[in-house]
Amino acid sequence: MGHNTEAPVESNAAVSHDRTLCVDLDGTLVATDMLGESLLSAVRMQPSVLVQVPFWLLQGRAFLKQRLAQVATIDFATLPYRFEVLSLVKAERSRGRRVVLATASDRLIAGSIATHLGLFTEVMASDGVTNLKGRAKAARLVDRFGAGNFDYIGDSRADIECWAHAADAITVGVCPSTRVPHVRRLAPDGESKSTTRLRAVVKALRVHQWLKNLLLLVPVFAAHRFDLASAWNLGVAFLSLSLCASGGYVLNDFLDLTADRRHVRKRNRPFASGQLSLGFGALLIAGSWLAGFGLAAAFLPSAFSMLTIVYLMSTIAYSVRLKKEPVLDVMFLAGLYVVRVVGGGVATGVPVSSWLLAFTLFVCLSLAFLKRFIEVRGQSAAATTPIPGRGYLPDDADWLQSAGLASAYLSVVILAIYVNNPDVSRLYSSPDRLLLMCPVLLYWATRTWHRAHRQLIHDDPLVAVASDPVTYVLLAISAAVVLMAV
Repeated sequence: MGHNTEAPVESNAAVSHDRTLCVDLDGTLVATDMLGESLLSAVRMQPSVLVQVPFWLLQGRAFLKQRLAQVATIDFATLPYRFEVLSLVKAERSRGRRVVLATASDRLIAGSIATHLGLFTEVMASDGVTNLKGRAKAARLVDRFGAGNFDYIGDSRADIECWAHAADAITVGVCPSTRVPHVRRLAPDGESKSTTRLRAVVKALRVHQWLKNLLLLVPVFAAHRFDLASAWNLGVAFLSLSLCASGGYVLNDFLDLTADRRHVRKRNRPFASGQLSLGFGALLIAGSWLAGFGLAAAFLPSAFSMLTIVYLMSTIAYSVRLKKEPVLDVMFLAGLYVVRVVGGGVATGVPVSSWLLAFTLFVCLSLAFLKRFIEVRGQSAAATTPIPGRGYLPDDADWLQSAGLASAYLSVVILAIYVNNPDVSRLYSSPDRLLLMCPVLLYWATRTWHRAHRQLIHDDPLVAVASDPVTYVLLAISAAVVLMAV
């Protein structure tokens, strides 16, 4: 089951085991919203659902929830259940107390969760006609148990009506501005909610992955063109492409939600763990893409704006389908790296040579193979079981390693041939000295793959390379070689 980092519920108030304990679902028992989960799952199963959603909504929110629940396929075992709420429910149930799941989610979803947990004596939920939320839920609880004859656990302002009629109100992650009498709040955890949320947003946007967009600088450095205009354009291009990429990362997390929840580390990602809601994630996607494209359109050549659109469409195609196709997925990832180099040339007006594109392609192809190798090597499934969300089998690891090393070594060959190109003599007085970079690149690539083979690199090779001190030593050596050759 999922987990979260909320502090445990304070237990300083007396609890009557004669009263029914009513538990909300969305945001309370699970740290996510089941309407968002249903919509996301339904769209993955049947993309045409997106067209039908507005018409279903016209017939009422309860009807929308019912139709989505009928289409969606949700893995209830991997949902991010709140540990402290689940523990409280288990404890009360073991004492023989009647525990009711009272939720605005559709009864098909609520019933499935109740069946999976096996802890609830009764389920109250939306039924396709009545959206059991706020006053409607409070009225149903009062009618069923009587005012003051039940306790209620909730998480938001929508639960105020229920708390008002409950004997004991227990809040889970409730907004501090919500004032509820006779309430038992969460014990303070020493960190503000806003700080936690900001940290989750940064993690969801994968700001560390913006390092990839430093490839925009490559054409300028290769051409030895250093001026303020180029620096400004590169800065805007970096921010524009980074924002577009972040929107793509969030979309990818949406599509990988179920697989991430089954992964030992990825289940802690903001959306998989429920730290951020899916609705907020949709706003992040739209906001990142609009801001990224807006910057490009406002400050950079129109060609860069077109390249941004190509990049966005490519990342969507990769996230939706291409990442599941063996070989094509790594080729596509490498291609996205090359697009960054092309973008640097477009933003600054610096021509990008075919040599530079070929060199970039093979270096980045090796990194793409490395990323897949790490994912496949980390699986403990049987050799006949496909990797979730990918098109590889666990015994493909050796093949991926061979292809990745070959790609890295080909990049060294291209660099060696490039040094002997007549065009190089226009930029360097002693171009032959650039050959000293070949053994540096060979060592870096071979060492990186050796570390991955020994499982010393986990999940993200970019982070591993960026955090490795040896990387910066080799960069310093390469910079010295270039200065010697100028």
